[in-house]
Amino acid sequence: MAEGRTAGAQRRAWLSAALLSVALLVVPLLFWLLLPRPAPVMPARQEPAPARLAPPQPENTAPREVEVEPPAPPPPRETTAARAGPVRGVVFDPEGRPGAGATVRCTDEPSLSAVADAEGRFELPPEADGCTAVATHPPFGDTEPARVAAGRDNILHLIAGGSIVGEVVDQSGRPVEEYLLAIESFLPSGSGAHGSVNGRARRVSDPSGAFQWNDLAPGRYVLTVSAPGRPPTRSAPVDVEAGSAARRVRIVLPQGATLRGRVVDAESRAPVVEAQVELDSATSSGANAISLALTDSNGDYQLQGVPASGPFSVRVRHDQYMSKIVPGLDARGAGSVRADIELRLLGDGGSREELTGIGAMLAVSSSGVTIADVIEGGPAALAGLAQGDVIVRIDGETATDLPLADCIQRLRGPAGTRVSVGVDRGGRVLEVTMRRDVVVH
Repeated sequence: MAEGRTAGAQRRAWLSAALLSVALLVVPLLFWLLLPRPAPVMPARQEPAPARLAPPQPENTAPREVEVEPPAPPPPRETTAARAGPVRGVVFDPEGRPGAGATVRCTDEPSLSAVADAEGRFELPPEADGCTAVATHPPFGDTEPARVAAGRDNILHLIAGGSIVGEVVDQSGRPVEEYLLAIESFLPSGSGAHGSVNGRARRVSDPSGAFQWNDLAPGRYVLTVSAPGRPPTRSAPVDVEAGSAARRVRIVLPQGATLRGRVVDAESRAPVVEAQVELDSATSSGANAISLALTDSNGDYQLQGVPASGPFSVRVRHDQYMSKIVPGLDARGAGSVRADIELRLLGDGGSREELTGIGAMLAVSSSGVTIADVIEGGPAALAGLAQGDVIVRIDGETATDLPLADCIQRLRGPAGTRVSVGVDRGGRVLEVTMRRDVVVH
C-alpha cells in the first residue's frame, strides 16, 4: 500500500514538472504573439566614400589609348638630309673600271639624279639621303637597286651586257652578205630608261650572212634588217640576259617589189623634176637601206625595194612643193606597183605637208603606241581623240603588240575610207570610227 502511494506521488511530481516546462515555453510565445510588432530596423546603406568614386564617363567614350595625343611625327627626309649633306658614291662597270657617264637616279624620286664623272664618282643632292638608287649606263645592265645615304661612300656595280648572235638569209635560205642591222625596239629588263639605243644601226658584210652584236643591255630586243632591193624586215623578239649570248637568231629578208609612177604639178600637170620619192615610216627605228628615187625630166620615178605585200607609204619632197605622204600602197605579191602623184606648190599659208589618214601624230611610250598630238580639224580631232590616248585596237584587231610603224601604216589609207580605233583613256576603252581624209598642216 505504501509502495502504491509512493509511485503515485512520483507520477504527480513528473507531471507537475512537465506542465511547468510547457508553461515556461508557451507563456513567452503567447506574450510575443499578443504584443504589437515594431517596424523592422534596416541596416544603414553603406555609400562609397566620395573620394573613391570614378569621374562620370560620357557614353561611347573612346578608349584611353585613342585619347592620348600621338607623338610628334619625325622630321621629313629633306630636313634630315639637309643636316647630313650630299650623297656621294662611285659607279663601277662589270670589270671594276670607273663607270664614267653613268646616270644615277633615285627610283622613288627620279628628279634626284646625277652623272658620274671620269672617275665614276657621283654626288646626289642632300634630299637623296635614304633613297633607293639605280645607276644606268648602256651598254651595261642596270645596277641592283641600293639604298644610299649621306656620310658614306656608296658603291654601285653595273651588270655585264649580253649579245645577240644570228644570221640573215633570203627566202631560199641563202645568206644575205651585206645588209643594214638596226635595233627596232628595246624593252629593258631593269628600271633604267635605254630609249637611246632604239635606232642604233650597223652595216654588216659577211659571206655567211652572220652577225654578232655585243655589249647589249639586258632586255627584250626587236631587230630590223634591210638591204638594197629588200625592204625592212623585223626579227622575232629576242631576250638578252646579262653576261650571255642569245644565239640562233635567224631573220629572213625577202626580195622587194618596185614602185613606179610619175610626179606632176597638181595645177598645171607639168612634170616635177628631181622630186625625191622614199619609203616613209617603214620602220620605227628609221634605219632603212632602201635608197630614195629621183624623178627624171618627165617626172618619172622608180623606187626599188618596197614591200611586196602589205600596206606601205611613200613620202615625196621637192623644195618648191608641199611634202606629200601617199599611204595605202600595196604590191599584193606582184613584182611592181604604180602610183602617180600630184604635188601642190608651197603657198603663203605656212602649210608644208599633205597626208591622208586620221590626222594624228603617234609616239611610243611605256604604255604602248600613244597619240602624241592631233591636227586641228582632222578626223582624229573631230572624233574626240586626244593626246595621251593609248591605241589598243585598229579595225577590231588588237594593237597592243604592234610596232609604231605598223600602227602608222594601218591608220593611213585612201581618203574616204573608214577606220575604227579603240583607245585606252585612263583605264576606260573608247571606240571611235573615222573617215580618213586629206590633212594639210
